[in-house]
Amino acid sequence: MPTLDYTRRLSSLQNRRFDKELNESTLTKSFSASNLPEDIKYLIESMQPIGDKYNAKTITAANNVQKHLERDFNLHFNRAYRTQGSVMTGTNIEVHSDFDLLTVIDRYFYPQSQPVNPYTASDPNVDICEMRKQATEIMKAEYKIVDDTGDKCISIENQNLNRKVDIVFCYWYHSEKFNETNNDHYKGVYLYDFKKQIKHRDFPFATINNVNHKGDNTHDGFRRGVRLLKTLRADCEVELKMLKSFQLTSIAYSMENSSLMYSTGSELQIAKNLSAEMKLLIDDPIKRKAVLSPNGIERPLAKDEVVADMIRLKQDLDVLIEDASKDIANSYFVQRSILAY
Repeated sequence: MPTLDYTRRLSSLQNRRFDKELNESTLTKSFSASNLPEDIKYLIESMQPIGDKYNAKTITAANNVQKHLERDFNLHFNRAYRTQGSVMTGTNIEVHSDFDLLTVIDRYFYPQSQPVNPYTASDPNVDICEMRKQATEIMKAEYKIVDDTGDKCISIENQNLNRKVDIVFCYWYHSEKFNETNNDHYKGVYLYDFKKQIKHRDFPFATINNVNHKGDNTHDGFRRGVRLLKTLRADCEVELKMLKSFQLTSIAYSMENSSLMYSTGSELQIAKNLSAEMKLLIDDPIKRKAVLSPNGIERPLAKDEVVADMIRLKQDLDVLIEDASKDIANSYFVQRSILAY
């Protein structure tokens, strides 16, 4: 069983949650308390949300990108813009979280009911390549730092706001359920892989809605669980390449709401329930492979390669649980402090 260097981990957590431009941190006042054990601070602070005003700067950076694109695009089709990412669900663990600006061709869509797109006025592949080409030129004229090497996106860094935005190019995908209801929850997109020249279907609005719904129905407990798993992954002494935010969110999403319900002082119990769920998924390949993503169409834990990383992450989680449990059991002061945290 590994030991956890809480001093190092708290330093890393502090760096992720410090906004240089505002010279402020999202950490709570209790973080500076010298009489609280470090493992307790790490457990509770890892679960805390990033404040709205910090997330608002990320959204502002994306809005600025959209304004620049719309001002300078010279295309034969209109564009639509949507946002996605952990900022939209409150599961981000960094002040400077990456943010996706979906940039969608708005002249036509791919219908689920027809295997071949009925639109023929132009070549969709040519359209999306031209949109990316122009977007790259526009961004390079506006920002010093532009990465145009991504398979599905280009990325910019707004140095004034210290925020990164990924511009993701896509088409609309209209599911039959969307056609029936006109509810964006069922509206999808086709992300485009420019290197492979293939489309990948996604339902980002269903993901956002379902994650937020579960978060609200557990009094933020689900979001706290996701933030804890993300923090443990970020601070792990070995790189967990197979466990991305997508997988970690799906692990917590697979749990019953009752196991994630938050009330003051329930952080340790949520951590224990997360550990129990991970053990179940590690021990039962059939159950693991059946776990669905929040949008209900993908199986993010289907590959056996995720198991080793899940085991390693669970080890760190279990050490944290053991350390925090001892400190809580041995100190009435710690018990009271958690309730007042």
